[in-house]
Amino acid sequence: MRPKESVSASAAFRAKSLVCLAYLAATIAVAQADERESVNVIVARMVAVLQEYKVRDRAFTVRRDYQLFDKKWESKAQVVVRITFEPPDRQRYEIESSRGGIGEKILRDILDREMEAPQGASQKELSTQNYDFQLAGEEAVDGRRCYVLALHPKREERDLIRGRALVDAETYQLLRVEGEPVKSPSWWIRDLHITLSFAEVDGTWMRTLTHAVANVRFKGRYVVESRNLEYHSASAAGESREQRDHKVVFGSAIRY
Repeated sequence: MRPKESVSASAAFRAKSLVCLAYLAATIAVAQADERESVNVIVARMVAVLQEYKVRDRAFTVRRDYQLFDKKWESKAQVVVRITFEPPDRQRYEIESSRGGIGEKILRDILDREMEAPQGASQKELSTQNYDFQLAGEEAVDGRRCYVLALHPKREERDLIRGRALVDAETYQLLRVEGEPVKSPSWWIRDLHITLSFAEVDGTWMRTLTHAVANVRFKGRYVVESRNLEYHSASAAGESREQRDHKVVFGSAIRY
């Protein structure tokens, strides 16, 4: 028969182990709750900043360059357009130049899709309505410390991206979104990866660069880039001539 002292010691050890496990579980639960709280704060502030820019949107014109590259980074097609945005949701464009045969048609199709009336735009926004967010660390973008938010779409829709968003840790401005669309936009396209870069231009928060890499069936790897070349603020009553003529010229293309 086992001595009573040994039984008591074993029971005490089990009790102490249970206490340790309970403490560990509580610690993990608190850490997870703190993380959720942090994510909620970051997302709320990011959405508030985006909404603030949207409220003060004004009419402007962007000259934008669309190009299609093959795997050797040779340009196969190009379309240069002038796009005019009129808040809240009107936009029109005029093609300045184009080349590239079938590649040109692909770029024109992309442009036409971008210019579609933004019906149900709220269903595509980076918000808790469309995504579950998770804090995935920090990273630097152009020397700025950023929060990395993992994006988990709540629905299987083509316009939602499974990937990550980088948010400025000081200003809560959205600097970059990258990942894969939940659904491919075409049977011809596989393994599509998109990077969207954003910046403030003359008081307007806008997408300045789109970089998309995909494998096209029977054709191989291709890259589509659209980048802003120039920005012009629209004329408005009461503005000075300098304000009406204000122009921003963007830098050279970014290569990933």
